[in-house]
Amino acid sequence: MQSWDDRIAEFWRDADDTDPARMRAQIDQLLSPAECSDARGLFERASLEDFLGDESAAVPLYEASLSQGLDLDRENRARIQLASSLRNLGRQDDALQMLAEFEFSTEYLPARDAFVALALWDKGDGAQALRNALQAADPALGRYRRAIEAYAAELFDDRQP
Repeated sequence: MQSWDDRIAEFWRDADDTDPARMRAQIDQLLSPAECSDARGLFERASLEDFLGDESAAVPLYEASLSQGLDLDRENRARIQLASSLRNLGRQDDALQMLAEFEFSTEYLPARDAFVALALWDKGDGAQALRNALQAADPALGRYRRAIEAYAAELFDDRQP
């Protein structure tokens, strides 16, 4: 018998956003009654609603999963995905707060930084968004680091694209 994580991974491998009713029925079948209300089940349901483009349904599910407590990997993912959904709903300040108030694992820092830049851009702060994106790229800049840092420091908020 497959483990819970294996069943969920298989579900996501075969995910198809063209048939939301089928996808919701499939996740209902995958999650036992206990798993439907535990943090992991809530997170997977939130992820599905997000995948299907229904961010307004995803947000409370993400929030519930976080309040019940997730393992560290899922918490990183839930916070990034919740921030993305909040941003898509026009709640940029809430998205930025979600991304700022948690210490993300190293592997999730590039995604966090990308979503911070997107939320700043949506707020109309293009210069700060670009500065953040350039700073996030810092580890990969190598010999160009000093030049990029100097250029990023020169960006001003009144120089919108």
